[in-house]
Amino acid sequence: MSECAVAGRTVAGRAVIALAGELGVNTVQHAEQRMRALRREHGEHVVLDLSGLRFLDSAGLSLLLRFYLSAEGRGGSAVLAGPLSGEVLYLLQVTHFARRLPVRPTLDEALAAPPPG
Repeated sequence: MSECAVAGRTVAGRAVIALAGELGVNTVQHAEQRMRALRREHGEHVVLDLSGLRFLDSAGLSLLLRFYLSAEGRGGSAVLAGPLSGEVLYLLQVTHFARRLPVRPTLDEALAAPPPG
């Protein structure tokens, strides 16, 4: 059975939410509930650490977009951090997702950049 682990913490005033495993149709509902709880706890400026994500499908991609739009709508921001697996990177490239949401090669680089304004 596929699983998506979701963990969060605050780093430099930003919520870092780490996703690991598989973010897809079978795991997206639980992941979304956990991500929303972590954003409420740690703040609206979010770095989504996808370095542990092995698989992402259209349902997972939709969640990332909804999460970004929700944070932005609340005056926050969201950025993706890698390094990304080949499958995840491919889906982000083929859908042109990075045109909408910034993607940084590492968590350190995502945290070093100021929140998107």
